[in-house]
This record gives sequence, structure tokens and C-alpha cells, in this order.
Amino acid sequence: MMSDRDEIVHASGQLAGAIGRRDLSAIAECLAIGFVHRTHGGTVVDAEAFIRGIEQIPGEILSVTLERLDIDLVPGGALVTGVQHAQVRVDGQVVDDRRGFVDWFVKQAGAWRIQAAVDLPHEHC
Repeated sequence: MMSDRDEIVHASGQLAGAIGRRDLSAIAECLAIGFVHRTHGGTVVDAEAFIRGIEQIPGEILSVTLERLDIDLVPGGALVTGVQHAQVRVDGQVVDDRRGFVDWFVKQAGAWRIQAAVDLPHEHC
């Protein structure tokens, strides 16, 4: 049986993989009821708009991986921080995108799901 920490690492990886495949139903499965996403600029969107935004990413998503994943388990949920590294081909050019993120996970219906997500400013490589 997996620990909560292992389940959260797995759930984070599931979401990254679903984004990489643009698997919109799998992305929706990863999100908790009442999900909100906020950019570092302050824009906030709900699950439907978040999923639509992924669907509309220009170009071909080559990969989405997670780096420097840290998990803090607390009685009400789990704070997950790290860096999402995406590679996207747009007009023949491969774009390397690294951005920090903060995700708040809660357990709903026996599974860890993301309740809230915040994108941090891009990292310059």
C-alpha cells in the first residue's frame, strides 16, 4: 500500500502526463471539486477554463516532467511545490518552459486531487 506522500507524487505525475498527452478527461480526474488555478499575475480560473487553456496550448507538447518536488503533509491536505518542465514544438522550434508551481492537494473520494494551483514566474535557464 502506498503512503500518502507516494500517492501525491503519483497524482502529480499523472497530471503532468495527462497535460503532456492533452488528455482532457484525465486532467479533469486529477482536479478536486471547486478547483481554482491562479497565475503569478493574479488571474484566476476554474477547472473548465484551466482544462480549456491546456487544450489551446499552441504547438505540439513533446514532454511535461516535474522537478524538485517537495511535499508538506498537514491535517487538511498537502502542499506540493516544484518545477514543471515542458518542451513544446511551435513552428519547428522547441521551446523549453520551466516554471515553478504550488499545488494544494486534498483527499476526495479516497484519492488525492488538486484543489488549488498557482504558477510562479518562468525560470530562466
